[in-house]
Amino acid sequence: MKSLLYAVAALPLLTGVAFATEPVTKQQPLQLTNKQMDKVTAGFTFRETTISNTSAVIVTVDLAPPLCTACFLNVLSKNLSVQAAFLPL
Repeated sequence: MKSLLYAVAALPLLTGVAFATEPVTKQQPLQLTNKQMDKVTAGFTFRETTISNTSAVIVTVDLAPPLCTACFLNVLSKNLSVQAAFLPL
């Protein structure tokens, strides 16, 4: 009996919350300009560092390459970089 009384007392509060929500409207997706699309990476970044007994190779995609002054191979571009060095650095 006590739980029924609590349920009846809570009913006006629940209906008030249900009617207080805004109706859901379907919106069209936002269109990006070509300049904005050129900056989109879709969350893909990649960094690989391979170290062996005699060399180290660093490959990065869509990340800033690390500073490597001892690298004999420095292929650096905006999206892809490859660096290689003989060890010890």
